Parts: sequence; C-alpha cells; structure tokens
Amino acid sequence: MNSNFKPVIVIIAFNRVHALKRILNSLDMALCPEGTKLIISIDNDGTNQEVAEIANEYLWRFGEKEVIYRVERLGLRRHIITCGDLVYQYGSTIIIEEDMVVSPFFYKFVQEALDYYKDSQEIAGISLYRLPYTEACKLPFIPLCDESSIFFAQVPVSLGMAYTVSQWDQFKKWLNINPDITHIEGLPLIVKKYWSASSWKKYMYGYMVETNKFFVYPQLSLTSNFNDRGENMYAKSYAGQVGMQMVPIEFKFKSIAESICVYDAYSEILADRLKILCNALNDYDFEVDLFGQKESFSKEYVITSKNCKNSIKGYERAMKPAELNIVYNIPGTELNLTRSEDVIFDSKTIEDLIFKSMDINEFIENYNYYYTNVFDTKILFKILKFRILNKFRNVFKF
Repeated sequence: MNSNFKPVIVIIAFNRVHALKRILNSLDMALCPEGTKLIISIDNDGTNQEVAEIANEYLWRFGEKEVIYRVERLGLRRHIITCGDLVYQYGSTIIIEEDMVVSPFFYKFVQEALDYYKDSQEIAGISLYRLPYTEACKLPFIPLCDESSIFFAQVPVSLGMAYTVSQWDQFKKWLNINPDITHIEGLPLIVKKYWSASSWKKYMYGYMVETNKFFVYPQLSLTSNFNDRGENMYAKSYAGQVGMQMVPIEFKFKSIAESICVYDAYSEILADRLKILCNALNDYDFEVDLFGQKESFSKEYVITSKNCKNSIKGYERAMKPAELNIVYNIPGTELNLTRSEDVIFDSKTIEDLIFKSMDINEFIENYNYYYTNVFDTKILFKILKFRILNKFRNVFKF
C-alpha cells in the first residue's frame, strides 16, 4: 500500500549482546519498504563497547542505518523518552527494546495503523505487542474478537510501540507539567504504589487514564518478548512469549466508536460495549470489575467478582473471556451485578490476602479459572515458601 508514513525504526539497546544479535536477526526476516531508516540507540555505561561493535557491523538492507552511542548513562526511562523524541525529526517512529523479536509483517501493520488512526484524538499510540496478561493484576487476559485485526485498551505498552508526532507530542506536553499521578482516579493502585518512579510507562499509563486515551493493540502480536535479565528484569522469564503474525494477511481496522473490543485501565471491557452484547443490562448504569481489582466505583451498579451483600443477578465464572458468562447468562455466584454500595471491600493488603490469609484450597478454587495447572503458578510457590519459612521461624525462634 502507499502509506503517508514511513516511520523510523529505533532499537533501544544497552548491554545485552545476545539480545541485540537476536532482534537484528529477526529484522533480517522483516518486510520493510526501501528507504526505511534504522537507528540503534545504545545507552552508555562505559563497558558495553561490544554492543556498539555489533550495531556498527550490522548490515541493514532497506536503507540508512545510524548508531547512536550515548555520551552518558541515561537509564531506561530517559533513554526511551529520548528515543521517543526522535519522532520530531522523522514524523513517526517504531520503538522496540532489544529483548524482542519482530514478525516479518510488523512494519506493514504499523504503517496501516498509523494511516488509519492518524486523526483519532482517542488514540495515544500503536502497540505491536498483544499483552497476554493484565497490568493491574498480572492475570491472563483474553480480549473479545470481532471482524477487525485489533482491539483497544487504556493500557500502555513498552514491548514494541509506534507513534505519530502528534501522539507523542501530546504525551510530552502532559509529561512536562510534572504531573502527580498518585491522585489520578481510575489508575490502578498497583501502578501508583508499586511501579517504580523511574518507569516511563507509569507516566504514560497516568496520561492515558487522565486524558481518556487508548492504545491500539493487534489481536495477533507483531512482536514477542524474551524477558532477558536486564535493568528491570532480575531473572529470566517466559511470560512475555506470545504467538506472532507469521503469514501475510490484510489487516482490518475500525474506529474505537465502532468496536466492541474496548478495555479500560484494568483491562475490563467498557460497560457500554458489554451492553451491545447483552441488552438485558441496558437499564443499569454500571461499571465492570470482573478481575476484582478496582479500589472504588463511580457508577451506581457494578458487575464484580468481589463479594457483595445483595446480588441482583449472579453469573458463573466459567467461560473465557469472563464477560461471555454474562453475555450467555450462565447462572452462578462468582460474578455479581450489584449496587456499588453493597460491594464488600476487604481492608487487607494484597500481600496479606495472598501470603497470609488465603487458604490453599481457596487459592486453587479462585485461580484455577485462570491457570490450567494452578500448581505451576509462581504465586502458589510463594505462598508455600512464605508459610514454610514462618513455620521454621516459629519453631527455631529466628
């Protein structure tokens, strides 16, 4: 297709030689138009000259290549923001961290998505990655599908992202006022309280919630993540591995107003989209809390997995994604339509609920819905480890 955009590809690298080699190898498989520029930006810690050598030796077959070896240590947040600012020079950017690989069709997806959403004020950026979990509670996330290739979520991404100059500039202007994100209503508590202040994504999250903007996500990912050990990863993990688009298709887009696949900052489907699928809910002004992570509610009613005093209508939590239990009217007690004032908020911390109070049987019952084999989950191991250590402390008084 003839696109109005030819975004520069920016690879963010630091000190992982094997990771840089891997993503550059995946770029060799990519289909990019002639004249596509590649920038490899390397944060400088004074000891990563081998990374610079790999970048300088790499032959980019689609156009100009530039290696930027930063003169000082930036840190991940400043490095990403600095690379984002390259959009002012090139008009559009694709930013990918070094511990990724790309689908051969990632560039085509970005070009077409940027063309389609360039004038959409609701869009904060384009994601190349399809999140397999919620950022609010790290539980598996499955979006609904329609005839398009995308869905929308009020959740930022760092695992492959693209921006027009307008999209990035609006974020930068908001960021430059030094916002206090701890007071942004609707931003998940885990982001406010536990995410590091050095995280650039924390501020993108706050910006999206406060300005009511969304990322465009692909239904099938155009990148995958290796979670190599690095600045924000202390141990190797496979949680970021997802299936990728490996054959050519015609990507189909639709506006956010037309889509039923729209999710809020907690990865909960918007209530007005759920009503499209379930007309029986039309008489209720409600919000959705199927993961049970929201700290408060702004509507008179809510459909939640939290306990409640009076249930107007109950649903089983069996079908996936969970909203299908409501659409198909599967009766049960795990999900309840109730007045917001009747929801029971437990005052215990997340740590208390998980590591101290939750009975193992209760944990298995609650989390078996999300995991095929609940005994393989890291959280169960942490519960057992915590309780075994406590037993030793009580016995040996240390």
